Parts: sequence; C-alpha cells; structure tokens
Amino acid sequence: MIATLAEAALRSFVLGGVVWFGLNLFRVRNPHVHMTAWVVVLLASLAMPFVMHWPTLTITRMPLPVSVPDDFLPADISMLEAPQPALPIPPGVVAPAKAVVSINWWLVATIVYAGVAGALLLRLAIGLCLTWRLARAARPMSGPQLIDADVRVSREVGGPVTFGSTILVPPQFSGWDAKKRLAVLAHEGAHVANRDFYVLLLASLNRAVFWFSPFSWWQLARLAELAEIISDAEAIEVIDDRWSYAEILLDVATSVNPRPVELAMARVSTVRARVKRIIAAAAMPVAVGWRKRLWIAAAIIPAVIVSAGMIAYRTPDPVPVAADTGEVPAQHYRPFVNFYAMGPGSVFAIFREGDDLYGQLTGQRRLRLTVGSDGTAAYAAPSGEITFPLDAERRSSELTLRMNGRDIRAVRVAEMPTAAVDPASLDQYVGWYRIAPNRVLTLRRDGDRLWLRETGQGATQVLAEGADAFSFRGDHLLIFLRDEQSKVARVLVQSATFGARLAPRVDAAVAQAVEADFTRRLAEVPDRFREQVPVAGGKEMILRGIEDLRAGTPNYDRTSAPLAAKVHRQLNEMREAFQALGVVESIFFRGVGPGGYDIYGAKFENGTAEFRLMIEPDGKAGDVIFRPDGNDELGGIVPCSEEARVRGRAGTSPIRIMVYNEMGDDIQVFNLDADGNRRMQSTVRPNVSWASTTTVNNPWVIADKSGRCLEVLLPGRQTRFHNVEASNIGARPGRAARRAVPIANGEEMLRRYIEGVGKGQPDYERMTSEVADITRQQLPFDQAILARLGALRAVSFRGVTALDSDIYVAQFANGSAEWRIGVRNGTITKIALGPNF
Repeated sequence: MIATLAEAALRSFVLGGVVWFGLNLFRVRNPHVHMTAWVVVLLASLAMPFVMHWPTLTITRMPLPVSVPDDFLPADISMLEAPQPALPIPPGVVAPAKAVVSINWWLVATIVYAGVAGALLLRLAIGLCLTWRLARAARPMSGPQLIDADVRVSREVGGPVTFGSTILVPPQFSGWDAKKRLAVLAHEGAHVANRDFYVLLLASLNRAVFWFSPFSWWQLARLAELAEIISDAEAIEVIDDRWSYAEILLDVATSVNPRPVELAMARVSTVRARVKRIIAAAAMPVAVGWRKRLWIAAAIIPAVIVSAGMIAYRTPDPVPVAADTGEVPAQHYRPFVNFYAMGPGSVFAIFREGDDLYGQLTGQRRLRLTVGSDGTAAYAAPSGEITFPLDAERRSSELTLRMNGRDIRAVRVAEMPTAAVDPASLDQYVGWYRIAPNRVLTLRRDGDRLWLRETGQGATQVLAEGADAFSFRGDHLLIFLRDEQSKVARVLVQSATFGARLAPRVDAAVAQAVEADFTRRLAEVPDRFREQVPVAGGKEMILRGIEDLRAGTPNYDRTSAPLAAKVHRQLNEMREAFQALGVVESIFFRGVGPGGYDIYGAKFENGTAEFRLMIEPDGKAGDVIFRPDGNDELGGIVPCSEEARVRGRAGTSPIRIMVYNEMGDDIQVFNLDADGNRRMQSTVRPNVSWASTTTVNNPWVIADKSGRCLEVLLPGRQTRFHNVEASNIGARPGRAARRAVPIANGEEMLRRYIEGVGKGQPDYERMTSEVADITRQQLPFDQAILARLGALRAVSFRGVTALDSDIYVAQFANGSAEWRIGVRNGTITKIALGPNF
C-alpha cells in the first residue's frame, strides 16, 4: 500500500509540474482558467492510485544487435515451493541465544503513515461535524435579502463564513452599512455559486491521504487562494469600488476565526496579499463559461493519461513453425527398474539402461551409480552416500543400504517390467491415494481407460505397462502395491524430477478433507503473495527449531507428521549443519513465495541460510525448506591444471550448490577429498540440474562423460549456482554482470508462459522436463495468483543477476510481480516467480 501511494503521489507531482509549466509557458493570468486546471489535477490526484498503470502503451521493438551465443542461458534455479532436496527444520523449545534484532521497516512506515493520515482525517471529520451543528443551530436572516442565498445569523462566528451552500454571518451584520453588507454577501455568494467549499473539502481529503507529499499541501493552499481571488473579483464587480472593498477586507479580517472546513471571507494570513492584488489590478478577470472549462479539461486529459500510464516494450513474435495441431498420442514407458522402500516416505530406485546403472532417492535427482572394484555400488545422496553390494541387488528382494555408517534395510516393493494386465481388472485401482499432506491422487475408470488426477491438476490418461503398472506423461510411472490380502493398498508414483513417492489408499472422507484443505490454502495464497505479509509466529518457530536441532532434540509435537518423518531421517546431518553455522545473530522476513511459504533469511555466527516455512491452521509447522548459503567467501573457478594442488579446508560454513548442464552432453561431477582424490558424485544429463549440500571452498571437479576435467568449482557466494557451458568453461564467476541486455526472445517467452499459466494451459512442449514438472506442481497456485493480479499490462526488463538470470517485473491490473527466466533455443530452462535470493 505504501509503495502504491508513494508512486501515485509522484505521478501527481509530475502531472502538477506539467500543468504549472503549461500555464506559465502560455502566460495564463485568468484565475478562472487556473482554478479549472487545478481542479482537474486534484481529481486526477485522488484517482491516481486506482488508474495508474491502466493506460499502457506497448511499443514493438526489434532485439538489440548484441552478439549472444546460441547456448546462452541464465544459471539460477526456480525457487518454487515444489519438493526439493533440502534439509527440513522442525520447531521446538527455545534455548538461550544471542539477542535477535529485526525491524520490519515496512510495518513501521505503514504505522507512521496510518497515524498521520488518521489524525488529519479525524480533524477534518470533527470540523465538519461541529460546523454542521453550528449551521443547523443558526437562525435564518429576517427581512429583505440582498442576494438569493441561504443566509443565517450565528452568534458562534466572528465574521462571514461559508459552509456548504450556507452563508453564516455574525449578529452585528445587520448594523453594517449597505455597501459592506452587499460586498460580504457578494463574496460569500460567489463561493457558494462556484462550489468552492466542496472543492476545498476534496483538496483537504487529498492532503490527508498524501500528507507526505508537499504537492498535496501546495494544492490545497493554491485552490484556496484562487477561490478567494475569484470571489474578490465578483464582489468588486457588484459594488464597483475596489478601494472600498479593500477597506472592508481589512476590517473583516480582524474579527474572523474560522473552523478548518469553513470558508471565511478574510483570513489574516492572506488578506495583505489580496489587498495588494486588488489595488494593483488594472481590470477584473473575465469569467469563463462551461464550454471553455470543458476545453481546458480536455487539454489537460492527455497529460493525465501520460502521467497515469506506462510504456511496455515487446519483441515481435517469431515466425511460427508449422506443426501438427492434432492430439499427440500418449507414449508408453517401460524402463528396467527396481524400487526399494527405506521407510514410510522414502524409496530408492535402481534403473538399468544397457550397461549403465542409475539410482534415485525420493526427492533427489537420478544419478549414475559408481561401481567399485569390489562390486559395491554407490549413490551420492546430498544427506550422505548410499552404498550396497551390486550382486545382492540382482538376486535378492531385500537390500542392506549403508548410509552415514548405518545399515538400512530396504525392501523391494515394485519392479519393472511386469506381466501383461487384464483391462477388466481396472476397477480395483479406482479410488483415492494420499500423495502428500495436502494432495491426493484420484483414479477413475472410463470404459477401458484409467484416468489420473492429482489435487489442483487436470486429469491425464494412464497407459497399462504390465500387472499393476502404468505410465503417464511419457516418463512417469504409476505402480499399485498390494497388502497381505492382495488388495491394492498403496501406489508408487515415479517421476524423473521428484523420484518415487508412496501414496497410501484413503477413503472418500479423507480425500474430501485433503481437497478442502488444499482449496483453503489455494484461496489464501494469492492475497498473501500480493500483500507479502508473514504469518504471525513464524520467526519464533524457526528460532526454536534451530536451537532444538543444534541440541539434537527436535519437538515433533509441533510439526506435521510428514515433516516429523523427514526430520527424524536427517537428524544427524541437520544437527551437524547447525552446529557448523553457530549461534543465530539475526533473522529477517524476505517475502512470501508463490506456494504460500514465508521466506526468511538468517545470519549465523559462521554463515547465512534461507528458510521457507509453511504453517498449518493448527499452528504446527507443515513444512520447512532449509538452504545453507555459506559465508562471505566468494568461491571461484579454478583451471584444471590446478586440480592436483587444490584442497578443501576443514571447519568452513555449509553451503548448497547447484550445477546446471548446458554442454549438450552428459557431464560428471566429482568431489575431491582431503588427499586430492576424486570421489564420483553424479552424472548430469543435458539441461538438467544437480544439487548438493557441501562446505565453502570444498573443491568439485566438473568433467565430461569420459572423465576429462573441464573446470574445478570452489563453492562460495559467487558459485552457489553454476552453469556449465562450452563458451564459459573456466571463466571467472560474475561474467554475466557485464551483460546489460536481455536474452533474445526472453520477454516474449515470459509473456507466453504467463498467459498459458493464467489460462491453466501451459505450453509444456516449450519447457525442459524439469521446468514442466515443477510448473505442473505449482500450476494451481500460480494460476490463482495471476487471477488475483488481473490482466497483464506490461513487462519490463530490470537487469541481469550475478547468476546470469534475466529479471523482469510484470505489471498487472492489481499489482506487480518479479519473474526470472532462462531461455535456450526456444525452450524455457528456468522459471521463477516471486522473491528469490
């Protein structure tokens, strides 16, 4: 609200400056013309908060002639609140910590503004009320009237004043000489005829709303001055004696003490200037008719439109490529994969593609497994490496996975491929399955087809791939799991982005409750995102959780069941991370994300971090996403020639890094241990990201698929997000900061993305699979936010981040939002809505 009012005040000031310049340029001296012009400006000022950004001029421009490589792309990731591999934090019991001082300056500014505006409005309202009572108590003047007006006598006024259309005069009015009475009534009658009371009332209201703007105070004073000049001229015309009228003004000025909303004939503060003007005037101003007033207003309207409007730039639409617009047939997906349950919410999948093996843990990326000389396969999970004997996986229905020095029993719950399925048995799959605390999968049958719908998303057909196994959207799997009575009790959902998730079967009542909770959250998120105000108690909840995790004693009673399960699985890793970060020094609110998560930044003794918190209606923490951001060390890129001499340092701050592959072919990521030996972590496919939690300056080798070193990455503030692209191998971080123009076609792609999401029909063919999956997950919330923001008015390029991302601010009818986008070869590779840090 403060930002909107400040912008409206600035636009009104610009409009006033244009009108003032025009009046002086054309040497306009007639007060009637000035009065008409400034009344139009006053009305525009009052309407400015509601009409600004409404008139939009869109200019088509060709892209700037800048050389941009074909594989040029920003490097940061989407921070949408989709499932991400990160460490969650539960709330707990407060422990002694350093004093946390955080001032919400927006809240302070809002309170100050509301206090001053409220005081001015209250003063205005009290003045109106008191003067209305005074006018009502006054008695009508008896005897013949000099003018046709409502003239009343009041003992409460010391001189003639006007309230609305009523003229109030003191009791001694009847003893004045005829010329003085006629001059007074002519002056006040002019105020009534010109409706000056109502004009100045609007000006007082404008001053109360925009009290912080000097222009609003000047407007009120200028309109009051013009009202007196015009009334003086009409009174002089009636009595036809300027010198006598000047004497009358001086006489009346000594006896008047008007209320704030009264129009007095003569105020002591202004009467001297008015007398000088009257004596110096060679002729009285010529009155202006209503036709001329309309012409004056029409001349100012273009300036009003320009001051309220904005200019948007767009690049021309690319020539569409001819394509088949018919329905794209669904594709079958039959990978060789085994799924092992490590607990109620965690599944480890092992894929076989020819001679290559890949592993994927729930919430993690699919990574190539490394196999040692002893036949031990390893998967580099961010929370700890998972190892297992490869031959055991081939001959046994159970695996013993070793993770962080602990043995974890994992039971095989599903495998692919399977035997053929009988279409007549589809009814056994129909029902509801809870895939997340606030989402359910709904399966329904339509003839010989089975349809799947996740909460907040559209329905999609699933294709039979074998007994209890189905596929959808090309590379997604749906495998139904049976209980001891051979009844379908759970479903396993596998996607390349989020891994395998288990969803237990629920009844209709539970499904309806979950859908209702999702609907509630969906209704709250748009306003929360637009207003950017945190939920009460969030900061304290995060502080309690940090101290509890540092002590290793999380309070599970203050968390949702899914969050408690995640915390329990990763307790040791989280405790080490917070012990390494040290004591909390400050925590501050950053904004509200598009999924309704409150975003907080935290400064620790040994580093910084970001928290994204979701608080449930019962006051418990529904979900928390934690991202360590390292300390003040910048990190860097080291040439491969230095690989043998690069070593990490112990005791540094934890940091989460993300690598995005733009090489067009697979790359490999290795961690260098204390002795400089490579430890295989992942194989990253093209246009796919890989993330890991590590420590500052702990070296990572980026290599091609043959293992040849491309560059060595030292994690730090400048390398938290890193693009691996052929044109930038070995370049120092921060190169993108020198780019001052947007990526070609980025604005047009963003406009299309916003339009598609707003309609609920994103063009997934123009996204990478990674962006498409996250867009599907976030679609209901983003669509609701765009509906709340209204029609898109303009998109303006604001710059390029140090991570080489294009930043755009989209102006909508009811607000604005920040977007970051990456485009490569006509495909969106990165998209982010809302606050990103």
